[in-house]
Amino acid sequence: MGVLSESPDPAYDENYEILWGGNHASSLDGGKEIQLSMDNSSGSGFGSKSDYGSGFFKMRIKVPDRNSAGVVTAYYLHSNTSNHDELDFEFLGNKQGRPIILQTNIFINGKGNREQRIKLWFDPIADFHTYRILWNPYQVV
Repeated sequence: MGVLSESPDPAYDENYEILWGGNHASSLDGGKEIQLSMDNSSGSGFGSKSDYGSGFFKMRIKVPDRNSAGVVTAYYLHSNTSNHDELDFEFLGNKQGRPIILQTNIFINGKGNREQRIKLWFDPIADFHTYRILWNPYQVV
């Protein structure tokens, strides 16, 4: 009888790819994690190499500090169909010393206008936090 062992975490590039700003992305932890950065001229973005119908999605994010007015740090899921469906978590940058606002939105069949702005009870600049979305055919949590 064989012994089951845990497989190591896959490398980042097995499941994701940099979509823009590759010079602002750094590989960490032996290729298991990616760190995105920004400067005065650009930032970076990545996406999944696979399509998903529904599932449980999570991401650890630390929002940029200092004066981030005009910067949106986003985590979103969207469909690749003509009936555009999308779930957004957008951290709206602000002037130093002012709170960061989380804006969410849901698009169903191409129609959005469901924005909600939330004043967070914690500081998303201070450390990494885990954000989760459960998306299935019946609900979004």
